[in-house]
Parts: sequence; C-alpha cells; structure tokens
Amino acid sequence: MNKILDIQKLNISVDNLLSQKKLISDISFNIKKSEVVALIGESGSGKSLTALSIARLLPSGLKINSGKIFLDDENLFSCTERKMREIRRGKISMIFQEPMNSLNPVMKIYKQINEAIPKVGDNFQEIKNLLISVGINDYDRVMNSFPHQLSGGMRQRVMIAIAIACKPDLLIADEPTTSLDVTIQKQVLELLKELNKKLHMSILFITHDLAVASSIANKIIVMKDGRIVESKEKNIFFTSPDNNYSKALLSSSKMRKYNEIDSIKGDVSVNVSKLHVDFPLKKTKLFEPKKYFKAVKNVSFKVMKNQIHAIVGESGSGKSTIARTIMGLESITSGSIKILGYEANSLGANDSRLLRKKYQMVFQDPFSSLNPRMRIGKILGEGLVYLAPELNKDEVYIKTCNVLDKVDLDKDCLSRYPHEFSGGQRQRIAIARSLILDPEVLICDEPTSSLDVTVQKQVLDLLYKIKNENHMSLIFISHDLNLVSNFADTVSVLKEGEIVEEGKTSDILYTPKHSYTKKLLDSVPQI
Repeated sequence: MNKILDIQKLNISVDNLLSQKKLISDISFNIKKSEVVALIGESGSGKSLTALSIARLLPSGLKINSGKIFLDDENLFSCTERKMREIRRGKISMIFQEPMNSLNPVMKIYKQINEAIPKVGDNFQEIKNLLISVGINDYDRVMNSFPHQLSGGMRQRVMIAIAIACKPDLLIADEPTTSLDVTIQKQVLELLKELNKKLHMSILFITHDLAVASSIANKIIVMKDGRIVESKEKNIFFTSPDNNYSKALLSSSKMRKYNEIDSIKGDVSVNVSKLHVDFPLKKTKLFEPKKYFKAVKNVSFKVMKNQIHAIVGESGSGKSTIARTIMGLESITSGSIKILGYEANSLGANDSRLLRKKYQMVFQDPFSSLNPRMRIGKILGEGLVYLAPELNKDEVYIKTCNVLDKVDLDKDCLSRYPHEFSGGQRQRIAIARSLILDPEVLICDEPTSSLDVTVQKQVLDLLYKIKNENHMSLIFISHDLNLVSNFADTVSVLKEGEIVEEGKTSDILYTPKHSYTKKLLDSVPQI
C-alpha cells in the first residue's frame, strides 16, 4: 500500500525568554492509503501539535526545528502558502477539537458549509445531505443559525460536515466525537468508516477515548511528553501492550465504581418543578404569528444534599438548557426552580448575589467560557473579588494556587492566557474556577468530555472527594453513559426536552425500561 502521509523525525519547540523548550521530539510515523491511525495520549502530550504541523497551522511562537512531512511524496515544508491553501482545500481536511473556536461566529452555518464545497454556487441539496449524514435532521433551522445558537454537540457535527465536504485524501480528526452523545458518536464513527471505505480516505484520528480508538482504527500510536512511546496494530495493542505508559492508559480506561453515599435525607439542594423553557423562533413572514421552540417540557427532579444527579440524553435534548436555566442564564417560561430552599428566579439583586456563591457551573466549552484577554490568575480570582471581597490579595493568591493544585496544574499557569493551554488543560482551569468559591451545588455540563482518561479519572476523583468533604450536590450532565453509570447516584434520561426515565442509576442504566434508554446504551463503544 502507498503511503499517503510520511512524517520523518519531526521536532517542534517553543522559544521562552531564556531558553528553548522542546514540545515534539523526533517523532516518525506514516499512514497508508485507506488506513485509519489513532493517535492517543494524555492532554499536552503533543497530539494536536502533530496534527497542526501536518496542515502547517502551528500557532505563532512555535517553531519546526527539523524533520520532514510528505503528503503523496510532496514535502509540505517546501510548499508555498498558496500551494498549502490548495492542499488544505482538497487533499487535507481537519476537524478541530473546539468547534466554537473554529466556526465563524458572524456567519450562518449554510454559508460556512457552502464555502467548503469545491463546486461554486448554491449547493443546497449537497449541504442538506451532509447535515443529514452527520445526524442533523433539523437541517433548515441549523442552516439558518449562527454557531452560538447551536448546542456544543450540534456545532461539532457541523464541523464534521464542513471537513468532509471536499472529500479529502487525508482527514485529520482532532477529538471529533468528544462533545457528541453516544448515538451521534456511533453514527459519526460509522460515517467516517464508510467514507474511509468508499473514498479510500485515510484518517488520522486523535482521541483520548480508547474505546472509540478501538472501534475505528487499524493502528494505534501512543504519545507521551512529545514522543511516540508505542506503535502497534490495534488488536496487538489492546491485548499485549509493551510500554508501561500504554498499560497505565488501558488501566485508567476501566472506570471504577464510586461508592454510593446516602444523600442527607430531607435536605433538598435543588428542586426543579414542572419546568418549561421556550425560545422564540425567527419570523419568516411579516404578519406571521409568533412561534416558539419548546426546549424543555414539564421537567421535574430533585437533587438531595451530598448527591450526584446525572442528566443524560442526545445533543439538543435540552440538557444544557436546564443547566443554564438553573444558573439564571435562561428565562423560565413556567414552573419553578428552588436552590437551597430559595426560589432562584424571584430573588432581589443582593440576595441573588449572596446565593450565587453557593452554586457554580462548569461549562461544556472551556475556550468560549474563559476570557481570552485575561490571564489565568485573574480568571480564577475574579469570583473571589466580586463574591468574597473580604479577602486580601495574598489570600486570593493562596486560594488560586491551592485550587490549581487540586486540578493538577502548576502555579506557573497563573501568568498565562487560555490559548496557551491544550483543550484538556483549559477544562481543568474551568473546573478550578468553579471550585474556588467552595459552592454547595455544582452544575457540571460535560466537565470531562475533553479530558484524556487519566486526567478524567483525576477530575472525577477530585469532584467526588470534594462532594463528600463539603456535602456538596452535583448535577452532572454527560453523554458518557459508562461514566454516569459508575459516578452518579441518580439519573434523568432526557429526550427532546422531556424526561422519559428517571431513578437510581443502577436501576435505569442496568435494567432500562424505555426504548430510548436502551438505544443510548446500545450505542456505547466498547474496548
């Protein structure tokens, strides 16, 4: 088989004020035509930098010291920028990790996909087919939406549609299914397999999910600290890995069961009752009556003190809308939300400010929730400045250092900006920001979706430990049913804004009654 991609002794570094730090050290591998290679490793191991160097999209400040990358026997480092644009438009396509950072925020989805199709003109039917192929059946609404009007999973599906529009020879997929629910994840993986088979398209698939890697790849490459530590055919890797780090990754992927701790009886932290949330739809005709999209329909659930309540469902089912409504970021159409006994939406400004200290949220997309113009120290300390003004500068600094240590980040991070971190590191910063106020209720919207398995385990252990120490309640939104089954005490299964099944996690996810819950469980990839 001919090599479509050949990387030879690639070295990448970053220049600091006094020294040069190596980020990628002497890596070499190749991808054959029609081959699917999974590149796995922890956050910050160099996976994304390797992918960006192939497309010659490395951020400023990073330097390729040596090495060569050949695409179809053409040295990409010798190509002009004009030639590289042609290659990116036809031969190489890339799905980025964070769709909100990749999509144009002021351009509608239809126009963004149309730009990626080589054929000039109106490509409505082709765009429609692309959206359907990535699981978007509500294509009319999505085509006419801006990126911020879509859920995280929906944005990622749009990114995949854009990437496959030009039918590339090599598709570089950087965590393409990270923010997708299990049913769409399965659909996208099947789609990529089909494209791989039909178009003989090669795929470099970057992921931290070993089960996903197992379901799609022919070959597994493991990276650690900018180096390749193991490269094997899939079947050999999962049965007999040689490297200790590879063995540790496989061990971490086996989720442990967290011990169920009884909630404090009678002490309700969050009480959602008959919640309805409607969003007005844009009028298409002048005198047309106002129409609404019913995002949440008659949802009720309780979260007791010291309890973890999970909300699961497909992208667009209303999970994030419920979380944002509890936080006061969306308006209630009808129903009520009580937090720690207070009617959250009827408090005055002062009472609301005092209550806000007691409940915090970890958002799904860390890049869009962290201010790009602020250093990490200021981002973490901002909540303390406004909600704990009695603390002096030294006390704020000590608390920020302590919370960084809890999420396994060094205090040197305080002087850096969000764009200087990997996706997984940014998510840890977002978690640190939410924990710094010692909340009693923590709402986690996909908090571990962008984390590799070892860091995911550390974060879950951390959340579990803090929950027990502070008798904190967690509302845990996730599409990872394997994680939910081991981590949460109770679960609500959401479909199209309605709860279809609810109860103890052990009952719902091990002996489901509703066909939709069974469908979700059947879609979970296995190693």
